[in-house]
Amino acid sequence: MFDRLKATILGMMVLLGFSAESEIPIDAENKALNLSAEQIAKLEAHFGKDYAKKMVEGVNHEIKAAMENNTDLKAIQDEIDAIVKEKALKAEELQEGKNAGANAPDLSQKLELLNKAHTDEKAKREELQGMVKKLMAEGVGDVPETVIKGNAGMKVGHSNTHLFAEAKDWNKFEGRGWNARLRDGSLKATDFNQDGTIPLLQDDVAHFVRENPTALESLFNDFAELPSEWSRRTGVLDRVADAFIIPAEIVQGRSKGWKPKNDFKIASEEGRVFRKKIDITFDGYELQEIENTYIRSYNGADGSHPWKMTFIYFLLSELVKRQKLDDRRAQINGIYVETPEGDGNPGMAVNSQDGLRFLFWYHRDITKKYAAADLGVPTTTNIVDYVRSLILSIPEEDRSLEGLEFGLSQNWLDAYRLRAGMAYQVHMSTEEGRLEYQKNYPIDYPNVKFQPLKDMVKTDFMYVTLSKNIEVLDYNVNEKGKFTVTHDRRDTHIFADYRLGIRIKQVGVERLSGEPADYGRQMVWSNNVPIFDTTVAAPAFDNASGILKLHYNTVKVDKAWATDIAKVNNLTKGTVVKIVGNTLMANAKNVLDNADIALAGDAPFNLKSGGTLTLFVTNALTLKEISRTAAPDATEAPATNFDSGILDANTGNEFKYTGAAAVTLTSIINGVDGKRIKVYGKTGAAVTINTVAGKIKVDSTATLANATSYVEFMRIDGVWQEIGRAIA
Repeated sequence: MFDRLKATILGMMVLLGFSAESEIPIDAENKALNLSAEQIAKLEAHFGKDYAKKMVEGVNHEIKAAMENNTDLKAIQDEIDAIVKEKALKAEELQEGKNAGANAPDLSQKLELLNKAHTDEKAKREELQGMVKKLMAEGVGDVPETVIKGNAGMKVGHSNTHLFAEAKDWNKFEGRGWNARLRDGSLKATDFNQDGTIPLLQDDVAHFVRENPTALESLFNDFAELPSEWSRRTGVLDRVADAFIIPAEIVQGRSKGWKPKNDFKIASEEGRVFRKKIDITFDGYELQEIENTYIRSYNGADGSHPWKMTFIYFLLSELVKRQKLDDRRAQINGIYVETPEGDGNPGMAVNSQDGLRFLFWYHRDITKKYAAADLGVPTTTNIVDYVRSLILSIPEEDRSLEGLEFGLSQNWLDAYRLRAGMAYQVHMSTEEGRLEYQKNYPIDYPNVKFQPLKDMVKTDFMYVTLSKNIEVLDYNVNEKGKFTVTHDRRDTHIFADYRLGIRIKQVGVERLSGEPADYGRQMVWSNNVPIFDTTVAAPAFDNASGILKLHYNTVKVDKAWATDIAKVNNLTKGTVVKIVGNTLMANAKNVLDNADIALAGDAPFNLKSGGTLTLFVTNALTLKEISRTAAPDATEAPATNFDSGILDANTGNEFKYTGAAAVTLTSIINGVDGKRIKVYGKTGAAVTINTVAGKIKVDSTATLANATSYVEFMRIDGVWQEIGRAIA
């Protein structure tokens, strides 16, 4: 226990005159040395007040730690006695040596050595003092207060020179205001614009990453919010492919002669990682805000390794927090779009890679490697039977596999639980809710786990596959640093590069005409509803070629688009293509009518209108116009119709009258204070609004005699007050 303090204890004991048989004075109640004022003064005179204090505190800390770990007081004294014995002689031996003289040469020799040691006492003490000074200068030599329990919880102590008593450069107090601020509880933030501060921070980041590469790897590769059942593969530099064999039947009845029957088909699935980057610029104020968060959120009671509590690790983890959120969403919803070269448009995180939903769309609708079940659209009424029907669409030999997952949105899982609870409550145990099905699998299929994906929203799509069939791909680089920090005037730049992807390991193969039925093997099953919401469109960037290259079938041109579109590549016959314009374009550009793109009436489509051009891919891989709009799709919520003198504010934000006869508004029910609504009239059947005590208050009687006239209300203190009107 006292191994590191042997020199310190020996120096104290020799100076204070404690011999081997002396009982070291220890205060059992206070768990510390019980030294007299005279003894303390003697230490201070010899070593100086600061060093003497550190020596006593170090020994006291070890004594306290030992006693709190149920070490007997006598055992502590025995251990200190043993240290003294290493350099001192017992009193009996000394006296015996004096009496024996020449008759005891060994003891006489020892006595002579001891006398010589006393002669050189000053030199030895100076040597000892130098050792103590050296230990203190090392950062851990002044005894780190590892964990000290107090009334305020847990407190991690620090050495004289380093935060957390961890002798690492990034934990030094010198020149590092963020470390000193945490130590002292200071409220003053570091001035990151001060000369030398950012270069020092930059070096600290480099040193930290170099010495703790696993810390950064864990940050980049922690996919805790993706299903833990999914497979993981690391070390993927660019692409990875696995092949699997699908044999036809091989058994036949016994007969004479050689009749080989071993047809088989080989299929392979490729996965790729996408190269990504992080480019961040902070000014001094933003770094101060991160520092403030670090100080506020610091808690030394987690028992973590010290590097998890340093400002450097905190800074890097703050950067990666958003990166992890962006990547999680991209892993599910991503549609890859190559970002334009040069400065300017950085592109969206969701377009940095292809995600799981894209892979299902691609293999179901484009490559047709698996056949989907035609089940129609799920509803809150049929959801239980719908889930069962999808499972029953799986071949019987695959349906019973262990490790299957049923992927769906959280909304549909909630709807399933509510509906299933009505039918299943007679089977529930007393520990479960009475109105909601709580099992993590569909009724009667315990081998199929529900897998709700929080980022799979606005879709009725559902799938079934083995959890291990979905694989997260990444590449753990072994280079010295993933983050680089640079400084320019008042700005700090941090950047990183990495790789990430996801794939379905085995999808299936389409059985060609004349092939055995066994070749129709698939490992993915789903319904056939749209996988993406109709509002989802991949951005399209202009390469000035006049050729639009599709990766996903719905695209929206970037506001910087400046070329007429004369051709579209990467078409799949029988599919629908949508090209959405952009009203922010500087100049009008068109989709042109030609041999490759047959537009209605040979009329070009104006991209600047913001409308949508819908096209069909023919068997000849040409495009044929289906429809077009001349303006962006409306994004506002549809108006709510009403046909009486009473409105329910909970049903909408805009209300349009649809009654056959004129009406007077008498009441607006429900709603909450602060909500705003608009009430519209109707041509030929006017809506009249007067003040109704305690319910409605208007500035004056309003008669809304057409569909464009309205009065706008806000609920204030329970009364719907007029805040604006437009009456034609």
